[in-house]
Amino acid sequence: MSDIFSQIPPITLPEVIPKKLPQQKFSLGEWVRWFQVPNGDFGRIIGVIYTHQASCIATGLHYLVLLDKRSPSRDICPCDFAFEEDIEPLDQSSLEQLRGNHA
Repeated sequence: MSDIFSQIPPITLPEVIPKKLPQQKFSLGEWVRWFQVPNGDFGRIIGVIYTHQASCIATGLHYLVLLDKRSPSRDICPCDFAFEEDIEPLDQSSLEQLRGNHA
């Protein structure tokens, strides 16, 4: 698993960190999926950070998601960061269905 963590996308700290951080919508260990793209990835939240996303100039909470072994992008990207607005929680039946679709 140490090889996975060496592939975590880079982050940058924002210039100003607020005294009060936003309330987290998702919990560590929770299963989520990217719902705004067809055939989106899915996995389990393993971290949350307050950071600056350089690719789109967005500052806020970012969730580190360990992609499921059957998630479409897992072979090229074992972990990815997600914005709260881009993911939704998965219940057990939805997780099993996604795993079946990508078997």
